[in-house]
Amino acid sequence: MDTYYKPSGKFSVISFLYFFLLSITAFPLLGLIYAYCIWYIPFFYINFLIAAAFGFLIGFLINTVVIGKGKVRNVPLSLIFGLLGGFVALYFHWAVWVDLVINAGESYGNSTIGVTASNIEFLQVFNLAIQPDLLFEIIGEINKTGTWGLKGTTVSGAVLSVIWIIELLIIVVVTIITSFHKSKQPFCEKDNSWFKETVLGTFDFILDTASVTKELETGNSTLIETINKIENPQISHSILTMYTSNFKETYLSIENKNAKTDKDGKLDFDDDPFLDYISINSTLKQTLLDKKIISEN
Repeated sequence: MDTYYKPSGKFSVISFLYFFLLSITAFPLLGLIYAYCIWYIPFFYINFLIAAAFGFLIGFLINTVVIGKGKVRNVPLSLIFGLLGGFVALYFHWAVWVDLVINAGESYGNSTIGVTASNIEFLQVFNLAIQPDLLFEIIGEINKTGTWGLKGTTVSGAVLSVIWIIELLIIVVVTIITSFHKSKQPFCEKDNSWFKETVLGTFDFILDTASVTKELETGNSTLIETINKIENPQISHSILTMYTSNFKETYLSIENKNAKTDKDGKLDFDDDPFLDYISINSTLKQTLLDKKIISEN
């Protein structure tokens, strides 16, 4: 058995069906919500955060449905799904947003902040979505004049193009980052199912991560066996996660969480997932499970 789990590179063809179903249901819905959010929230910088949230939701759905239920153990393919998912959802967003521009009505507010009332016509959005040449032609015309302003100046032309490119990059990059994690997790090819994931809980913060890693790689478990379970997650600690199958294979992941206070004095953590999916023997598996059981009792 390899020291670390390595994805087989296999996938189920049903993953493509799941992606198609998301592309005609969830992605258009998310695109609709996103378009309305950036249309009616007149805060330039907040819109970038909304774009990141949009990308996260797309990636989450791909990771959960397409990769998870579609049993994709192929990291490059999962990244492609993430890339395509980001573009598909963004395309539907553009169809909705352009229709909001077309149907724009009265504006409310002042030169500093304001919104323009608008609503979509679903048939019109559908026609735009099935005619990409028309959609992008209208986008080009909108780019020349702009639809919103910043500090009293209407944003258009090259500046607006740069903002749109930044928006696209945020959405696509966040989507890709959040879409492939499941494909790296242990999958039992014999059982055709994902390994059972068990979070063992919070343990002592591991200072010498290199020694623990080296020891586990050589099949020794002295250091990790002495680690103690802790009940206070408000201090620096580590989180141990175990992956088990019905065929006695077991993998372990360890993440350090270093406690700190932010500029407002609130508790925060720096995450360091220094060990991912390392194979462990049955003795260490039972030792760690016993620690979990004892702490629960």
